[in-house]
Amino acid sequence: MPSCSRPAWFAIAIAAGLAICANHAVAQRGARSWSSSARVQVDWTYDGNPFLLTSGGKSRLDAVSAADSQSGRFRGMESATDMIPIPSLRLGIGAPGLGGRTLEIDAEVTYEANLRNAERRHAEFGFGIEQSLPRAGQLRLGADWRPGYFHKNYLADAVDLNTDGDIGPEERRYASGNSNEVDVALSYRHRLVKSTKRRPLGVTAELEVGYLDRSYDAPFAGRSRSGPGAGAGLAFELGRRWVIGLDYAFASLGGDPAQEVLILNENDFGQDFNGNLSTSDDSARAVVLVDRSRAEREIGLSVQGELGKAATLEVGYARRVRNFSSSEPFDVVNRDRRDARNELVAELDLRLASGLHLALGARRAAQGTNRAGDPGSTGEVADYTRYVASAGVRYRF
Repeated sequence: MPSCSRPAWFAIAIAAGLAICANHAVAQRGARSWSSSARVQVDWTYDGNPFLLTSGGKSRLDAVSAADSQSGRFRGMESATDMIPIPSLRLGIGAPGLGGRTLEIDAEVTYEANLRNAERRHAEFGFGIEQSLPRAGQLRLGADWRPGYFHKNYLADAVDLNTDGDIGPEERRYASGNSNEVDVALSYRHRLVKSTKRRPLGVTAELEVGYLDRSYDAPFAGRSRSGPGAGAGLAFELGRRWVIGLDYAFASLGGDPAQEVLILNENDFGQDFNGNLSTSDDSARAVVLVDRSRAEREIGLSVQGELGKAATLEVGYARRVRNFSSSEPFDVVNRDRRDARNELVAELDLRLASGLHLALGARRAAQGTNRAGDPGSTGEVADYTRYVASAGVRYRF
């Protein structure tokens, strides 16, 4: 089992301290101050592009060629679409905290049981502590851990079997890209304006700071990245039935430049990458420095409203932009690279009975990748579209 990063241990230490304080408060006030909750949820999700492939990449996966089979390009990637049952369990306890206000501690475990791509099956763990504050305020510390996640296969090496200087599709060698990820965040919510009958507009603000640490297993340590992030949001309450949300988030994710194998056109650089005393090979094996450091910005707009007494609808739009900062001269995959993703989301929640809900959701994401330093290079991340639909049942008791 992979070890936790420093941010994760920091979150666990704070959680343990707050738990001890909560336990002491309960002991002082009596056992009646305890409260507990549990939630069981089962979702059924259709993912139209789990590996974020281009349309051409999806076609190649649907009909794997002999060359791709030999290279291991799609090993463990059985289908370009997937059906995913996702059961989850959340447990929580509450006790008097600061100022006698509620302090809640919760833990959640989720498992994605991919039916078509078994290598993608994985568990996710969440832990949080939330302290209620005046003016409908909340202070929350949360940590999420996703161990052993298979993204897809990446180019690991190349072997010039026919010694012609050029690397063909069957001469590439791919390996599994597996990562362990820990995400820690501290958020604070505060009501600025309270909605009343005479003044139906209410405003609530939220601030968040966090740290992300994603580490890849060998041979892809160069893909590891970590760094801080921050976000802010405003929620505008229109009476008691509608809420408009506006959010902004920023993250700076850095990684150490690492030597990796790329397939490069020697004519573009006037370099003899493969050491055969020629600079005219157009698909040469090159070992060069690659840097995947980047800055991410995302802005989102959402509208949530009640449709009668038993239904809630939320629709949203988000745009995420990634700007890569690589200055390595031969890093055609990331130098001058910019990713822009647009995503539309719709979620409908139906209350079937006390504590029992049916959730329906759909989302569409489209990303475009622009590599100004090498427009002809596609790398292993390129333009893609993704459709996801889900239905789930949630019961709280």
